[in-house]
Amino acid sequence: MSYFQTKNLSKKYDSNTVLDKVNFNIEKGTFLSLLGPSGCGKTTTLRIVAGFESPDRGEVIIEDKVINKIPVYKRNVGMVFQSYALFPHMNIEQNIAYGLEQRKVSKSEIKKEVSKAIEMVQLTGLEKRKPKQLSGGQQQRVALARALVIKPSLLLLDESLSALDKKLRVDMQVELRQIQKKVGITTIFVTHDQEEALTMSDKIAVMNKGRIMQLDTPHNIYERPANSFVAGFLGQSNFFKGVIADVNKDIYSVKMKNGHNVDIEAEGKLSLNQNYIFSIRPEKIIIEKERPDNKTFLSGVIKFITYAGNISIYRVDVMGQEVIVQLQNFFGEEKFKNGDQVYLTWDKASNIILND
Repeated sequence: MSYFQTKNLSKKYDSNTVLDKVNFNIEKGTFLSLLGPSGCGKTTTLRIVAGFESPDRGEVIIEDKVINKIPVYKRNVGMVFQSYALFPHMNIEQNIAYGLEQRKVSKSEIKKEVSKAIEMVQLTGLEKRKPKQLSGGQQQRVALARALVIKPSLLLLDESLSALDKKLRVDMQVELRQIQKKVGITTIFVTHDQEEALTMSDKIAVMNKGRIMQLDTPHNIYERPANSFVAGFLGQSNFFKGVIADVNKDIYSVKMKNGHNVDIEAEGKLSLNQNYIFSIRPEKIIIEKERPDNKTFLSGVIKFITYAGNISIYRVDVMGQEVIVQLQNFFGEEKFKNGDQVYLTWDKASNIILND
């Protein structure tokens, strides 16, 4: 059953369309990430849901109640900002208690709820410290506790992990997700970090130019993107664009824009003389030194190798087109080097066929 919805949410600033009929529909307890490039409309969406902005058209609905005209302080929405926005003159207890005090909750109830919130975010023993005495991760936890202690209907996170260093950010992704699952609160998270969205979300909405390109599970968004924008934005992908020039059973001869023909084995029926885009993820490709038996293979020359610890990234020139391949590193000598003539192959199920 739908818990949170937006219906045809639209917003313009002068002649610039920031949101164009944005529709969400998610169940209670869902962790939804809004993912997209700068200027795609994700932060504007969050600000409209919070009540800081008003839509030109459309509705924001929580539990079948339209909240468009409800002011910010009455929406019962918790928000964690990118900068955390903690009060520097207040200690942890006072920062967390602030929202409850504004709601005229009794002192005994405030003390009990603040204590529970501090324990939940694992800051017991630091109650009297001021924000400047805390690490970035600890400040983030205080901001989260302050947002959750009021028991909001919806939790909004505005790139709230972006100020942390890489290792701490990864740790906080796990902690934040565990807390969210434990509390069971419906959460909307704005991020431009693809890995973060994949790691944390139940659902991801990929946005571009004020529209939702695809709203789906992380698995489906990555493995079955709806269009070339989603395939290219979420992770790396290789694209072979061209017209189907010939077909022999499930082997399609694709005439690419550079004039070369590539034979690609694919599932499904494709039409002759039609334009298609074949998208192949770098980790799905296998490099071999000998010509493989697979029906689909490309020959090329390795132009550049990047060693990245757990993987190596190969840039292979295939008839003038660069193809990126990722291989897991194992103990032992390097198998390939720059200048090697190699063959690239992949399973036909790995082809993502797009026609946009």
